[in-house]
Amino acid sequence: MEILVFSNSRNIKGVFKTTRKSGEFSPPDFYPRDHFAKAVKIAEPGTLVYLDLSGLGIDAARKHIRILARNEEIFYGIIDPMGRVKDVAELFHDGAVDYLDREAAKTGVSAKRLKKLHAYLQRAGGKLMRHEEDQPVSRTWLAAGGKDWDEIEPGREYLFCLMFIELDGQTEMERKYGKKNLDRALASFKQYINNSVSAYNGRIWMWSRFGGLVLFPLNLAKSDPIRCGFRLMLFKHLYDIERSVFPNFISLRIVLHMGSTIYTTRNTGQVISDSINSIFHLGQQFARPNNFYITEEVLQICHAAFTEYFVEEGDFEGRNTYRMRRPIHSGSR
Repeated sequence: MEILVFSNSRNIKGVFKTTRKSGEFSPPDFYPRDHFAKAVKIAEPGTLVYLDLSGLGIDAARKHIRILARNEEIFYGIIDPMGRVKDVAELFHDGAVDYLDREAAKTGVSAKRLKKLHAYLQRAGGKLMRHEEDQPVSRTWLAAGGKDWDEIEPGREYLFCLMFIELDGQTEMERKYGKKNLDRALASFKQYINNSVSAYNGRIWMWSRFGGLVLFPLNLAKSDPIRCGFRLMLFKHLYDIERSVFPNFISLRIVLHMGSTIYTTRNTGQVISDSINSIFHLGQQFARPNNFYITEEVLQICHAAFTEYFVEEGDFEGRNTYRMRRPIHSGSR
């Protein structure tokens, strides 16, 4: 059974590491998604195609699935490390034969899994559901997309760019500044953050005393969240000098991630979301003081010109991270 894998992730080969070592199946062939449409069209009958959804916009994901669902000669599986598929059963109704969520992608595709899949396909005799040419693939199994706040309604789930921002040295601030002075300084800092993110279509969504979470509508045609992160880091010294009411220069951590959550304007602290948990873990348990990080999901969708300003920072909870290069000092990491 020939296996083709389409992904723009640098680490996708690790998902199939066990399969490559087993020798029981031909090693998968890996391709960037730029080759997807043409390669799927000429794939040999019986080929198993895996599509990685990481970094794909909603419309692009649906287009790719439609191409797979209409090819009656092949089988396909979906790799979904971000958990964007909200109804896996519906995905299978559209013709998929395998699905790898974040945990499954982390564990990897084993030879045992492929054996079971191969046996299933043989029992099915290749007669799996496919859509007719004029029947659209379901449009409901992915979280909704909203490119602007005008398109986002409370109570619905959307894909967002999420930005975690938090001040460093909180314990020292509590001890040295005094409650009245600290409260005034923190209010000023929140206003500064609000003005900064608003200029890039972001909104403060959750906030505690020392920081919180900002939401940006996911507009793949722009890199506003990245630009905003750059501005916050590079203009921090101007804020320290011209606007801050802290007695010392501040230090802050910023993390940018992409994920889905239900949007609400009330009781935001009660929202349950894996994406929210992930970004708070990254910001509070992984990020180092005075640094700006992005996850691989964000790296894949940002403008290519920005990627050179980030260096690999390692894996955290199964997610690849990248840190902004140190400004000012040429060549510094």
